[in-house]
Parts: sequence; structure tokens; C-alpha cells
Amino acid sequence: MLGKKVRRLRHQGILPATVYGHNVKPVSIQVDAHEFAAVLRNAGRNRLIDLAIQGERSRPVFVKQTTVDAKRNLIQHVEFYQANLREKMTTSIALNLVGESPAVREGGILLAILDHVSVESLPDDVPPSGIEVDVSGIEEFNGAIHAGEISMPEGVTLLTPVDEVVVKVSPPTAEEVVEEILAEATPLPAELGGEEAQADAVPEA
Repeated sequence: MLGKKVRRLRHQGILPATVYGHNVKPVSIQVDAHEFAAVLRNAGRNRLIDLAIQGERSRPVFVKQTTVDAKRNLIQHVEFYQANLREKMTTSIALNLVGESPAVREGGILLAILDHVSVESLPDDVPPSGIEVDVSGIEEFNGAIHAGEISMPEGVTLLTPVDEVVVKVSPPTAEEVVEEILAEATPLPAELGGEEAQADAVPEA
């Protein structure tokens, strides 16, 4: 019966949601699907949202998780995490690569190894748009930037191990290099499938 009721609400453009947090009793609520989609586009998952529940004061929350119907690409359920503005919390923050690496200009291949890092901060200090990683300092092939080299915003502490590679530039795999390796390879003997040796050409008289 409960499942039918939830499906009926979704058809009406209403999403079931849950609000929870540290020392917060979980509460089941309903939100307008169109309004929530607009909020999610603008605020993302790392920006505090004032969630107004009827008859109560608004609560500072993050969008913690959404359950999505993969076939129809529709949100089915939302989880809001109510933050205590005076307590530090652990968050996963997106990394945004900026700048141009001189090594890439020379033909190197830029490889993003990590796209998120774990940080600790007060809720108001969570970087809503992620953290920028400037790759212009990678000047040589095999050069890399480690997590500990990223500049953290004020009030934000990195939790990801400092020696984790975030981004690196690999040398180019040039066609000439491949041809050189093939040329240096010792050919297989005929009995193992290699080509038979050809007789030297006889010069014309």
C-alpha cells in the first residue's frame, strides 16, 4: 500500500525525502520535484540550503544523496543532511583543473587521477564550487601534482593522503617511437612463423 502511495505522489510531481543529521531525529517529508531540480542545479551538493518544513524554522541542509531511476533518469528519493553550523564535518569536494601545462603543449597527455578529495571544515566553509588545481606548473613529462600541493581555502583541512597523485602528464606515445621499437625487435625464425630469408638479388650483367 505504501509503495502505491509513493508512486502516486511521484506522478503528481512530489518526491519523498528524508532529513537526518548528527543528533537529529530522521524526518520523512515531501518536496516539489520541479523546485528541487532547480535547487539542485543551482546549489549542487556542497552548498548549504535553507530547507523550510511547514510549521518549523528553516534548517541548514546539504543534498546528501539522491536515488535515481536509471531507465527514466528521474529522481525517486532525496536525502537531506542537516548540518550543525558549529561542528566540523567531512565532505567530498570536486577538483577543477585550470590552466595549461607546458608539458601538454609539448605533446604530453594530461591524466586526471583524482576528481575529488576528502576535506574537513565547518558547513559554511565547504567550497560550493569545488577546489581549483592549477596544472600550469607541470613543465615536464611525468610531472605530477599531489594532494598535499593543492591550495586549500581558509578553514578547510585536507583529509586525503598528501602523497596521493591528483593529476600527471605522461609522455606522448608518438608513432615514430612505436616504429622504432618495432624496427629494433628481433624477427622470428621461419620455423616459428617468421618470414623466410630472401636470397640476395643478383646484379644484372
